[in-house]
Formats: sequence, C-alpha cells, structure tokens
Amino acid sequence: MLRKHARLRAAEVREVLAKGRGKRGEFLSLKLFSASGPFRAAAVVSKKVAKTAVGRNRLRRALYSALRETSLPLSGHAILFVQRIPATPLRPAFKEEIKKLLHV
Repeated sequence: MLRKHARLRAAEVREVLAKGRGKRGEFLSLKLFSASGPFRAAAVVSKKVAKTAVGRNRLRRALYSALRETSLPLSGHAILFVQRIPATPLRPAFKEEIKKLLHV
C-alpha cells in the first residue's frame, strides 16, 4: 500500500481523469497530470482483468510495491490502470513498465 500522503484523493482522481494525458504500455496504461505538490498515484484493476477481489488486490499491491521501488517524478498526479496480467513475476514487470511510461 502507498502511504496516505502518496495516494490520490477523490477530487484529484476526477481532475486527472478529466485533464490528464494518457500513455499506454504492454501491461499498464497511465493517465498523467502535471500538478504542483508531491507526486501522488492511484492504481485501478478492473474486474475484466481479475475476476476476484483477491486477484485484483494482489495486482494492486504488486503495482504499489513497484511504485515504491521506482524513483518517481517530484510532482504530478498519475492513475495507473492494469490492462493485462504479465506472465513474468508481477513486481519486476510492473517496475520496468512504470519506468518506461514515466521516463525515469
């Protein structure tokens, strides 16, 4: 789980969805919005990707863990959507994808 100060609030999620620009990778898609303040993120896993809550939470935790291990931009907001489950171990696959999408 991300720390509370690193998670997007509901109003920020709406703002990112309305004004953010999208990027798409192999496993993840990303909505990114430049904003002042610290970098905040949210993870979304749909029922289309993982049917059970256990599966969705497992993917979300792996994504949050990969986010923590990645050096992130200093500011901005991002929403990461899991599009497909990688065949390789989750955390390393998500970590490489995040680096590619955020150009870090």
